[in-house]
Amino acid sequence: MSQKAGLRSPERKRSMSDEVVNKSTATALLAGALLGAGIALLFAPQSGRKTRREIRHFAEKVGNKAEAARLELQHSVENIIGDAEEKLRDGLAGGMDWTDGKIADLRRALDTVRKSIAGEIEKIQSS
Repeated sequence: MSQKAGLRSPERKRSMSDEVVNKSTATALLAGALLGAGIALLFAPQSGRKTRREIRHFAEKVGNKAEAARLELQHSVENIIGDAEEKLRDGLAGGMDWTDGKIADLRRALDTVRKSIAGEIEKIQSS
């Protein structure tokens, strides 16, 4: 028996150490699996419903920003057009005033030339 006991004793030691290794391995495997599952949950893609909702919200935000930019551009263009119309009206009014002044100057010059020509004609006829 002592030989059997002696043979069994090292086998039992290996068995116990194998059990400890197996338990440690199982514990490490279970801990790794739990850790992996937790990481997977943290980094896994979100549900389709949530993704569609985020896409819809993103599209709404982009649409709102685009509408705000369009309105701002429209107001800017309207202001530019308004300023241009005002300058054209002012320029036209100033041009008309200038033209009216030049027409009056030309009429005065023509009257002066007519009077001068009429005076010269009278001198010739009276001579």
